[in-house]
Amino acid sequence: MMWLVVLVLIAAFLPTNARILSEDQAEVLHTTHKRSSVCYDDLGCYSTGSPFWSIHRPINFLPQRPEKINTRFFLYTRSNKNHYSQLIANSFNSIRNSHFDGAKKTKIVSHGFLENGFVNWMVKMKDEFLKADDFNVILVDWGGGSSFPYTQATANTRLVGAEIAKLISVLQKISNGDPSKMHIIGHSLGAHIAGYAGQQTPNLGRITGLDPAGPYFENTDKDVRLDPTDAIFVDALHTDAESLVPNIGFGMSQAVGHVDFYPNGGRDQPGCNVDPLTHIQVQGGLYEGTAQFIACNHLRSYEYFTESINSVCPFEGYSCDSYDHFKDGTCHMDCSVLGSCGKMGFHADELKSMKNAHGKKFFMETTSRSPYCEYHYIIRFTLGNPSGSHQWRGELKANIHGTNGQLGQRLVTDDYVYFDPGQSYSYVIAVPHNIGTIKDVTLQWVHRGVSVNPFQWNPFNLRHPKLYFQRVEVISGDTNQKAAFCSVSGTESQVQRTLNTKC
Repeated sequence: MMWLVVLVLIAAFLPTNARILSEDQAEVLHTTHKRSSVCYDDLGCYSTGSPFWSIHRPINFLPQRPEKINTRFFLYTRSNKNHYSQLIANSFNSIRNSHFDGAKKTKIVSHGFLENGFVNWMVKMKDEFLKADDFNVILVDWGGGSSFPYTQATANTRLVGAEIAKLISVLQKISNGDPSKMHIIGHSLGAHIAGYAGQQTPNLGRITGLDPAGPYFENTDKDVRLDPTDAIFVDALHTDAESLVPNIGFGMSQAVGHVDFYPNGGRDQPGCNVDPLTHIQVQGGLYEGTAQFIACNHLRSYEYFTESINSVCPFEGYSCDSYDHFKDGTCHMDCSVLGSCGKMGFHADELKSMKNAHGKKFFMETTSRSPYCEYHYIIRFTLGNPSGSHQWRGELKANIHGTNGQLGQRLVTDDYVYFDPGQSYSYVIAVPHNIGTIKDVTLQWVHRGVSVNPFQWNPFNLRHPKLYFQRVEVISGDTNQKAAFCSVSGTESQVQRTLNTKC
């Protein structure tokens, strides 16, 4: 099955002349060979030269004709939630006769490769927007230009971005639409479409890149991809930051916004490692199930964003230099310090005015299925060092009890680790609910010896390896609540220990 996926990907990225050409594709190939630029009236001129040709873009095409791409704009408001009105930039009456209101905020949503403006995720996002407020919600359909090969679709994004910019300009003239109140949300190739639109729209308010496409964009010139200069505020959400080959990753790890969020480290999203049959059963259809199997990590970005619009859970992210340091609890999770925390998704614009947050990466954990948001806690413990204590190897579990419930016994170490007497250790634990005011903590560890280390041997379980939990501190990343508990004497031998005496 994996080889089939790889072959499909190779076919998607092959140049058009490597396969049987349709009449329209043959025309594009002929155009590419005969000239290196093309102009489309008021949508501008396009070249296959630098910076759009580079080592990262060895096969390059010009955008197809506007008639072929057939970009369309569908407007929804609370007055027409379920029935769109089509906005046509060259038809002022289509705008005058619509429900577009220039005094309201506007959300413009674009799909990516192999999709169109009627895909389920865009409809769901539209519904969540209108549940939150009476926005102008415009769904962009460029399905005529988003199909195979990928290299042609990437070229077409430039023209689609120009068409969005043109529409915004007309909305500004006809209905007093304010670009600073406009927010473009794009998934995959749609993220770079948003960037192109922003390049041509002075004072555009915000762009959100949902797992911006990596192939043909990562490490390219900023004029080729989404970057912070494309809007007043640019945020990006990375969920599939693996390389395309050999890991079959569709997103990018490169930071491209004022702030960049990396849930679960930006790759390997929980729940995406199930078999294809399970994906088909859960999604309720062959097409969506197959898409989830091939690109589950990539698609999670729009699921996270959609849920964040009306979620009571904050989708809090924490500034850190790496995901490993975030998991180890070595980064400060103090949201009272401006710019150290930020909400991923819809509410990320709270960081817009926090200049000290710009340029930072934010990390958080999610669950494997909706609702995805989790609450984060740092657990730090210090081991005692009484006479006769030793270094031991094992895994640690913890349970935190609070006024709103408990964590439940959780494994906090990713692997077997060595614990040294007198040393301190910290880990991040994520739970799907706020456990309230912390009352006590139960720690449990399981000894795991190493066969190559004779000092860790425990034949016939004659020895009883012990750790001495002297102090434990729990910090809520979301509320900044802190609770510290100490062992009465710090010298009791402990395999499982509940600490409830405050220090």
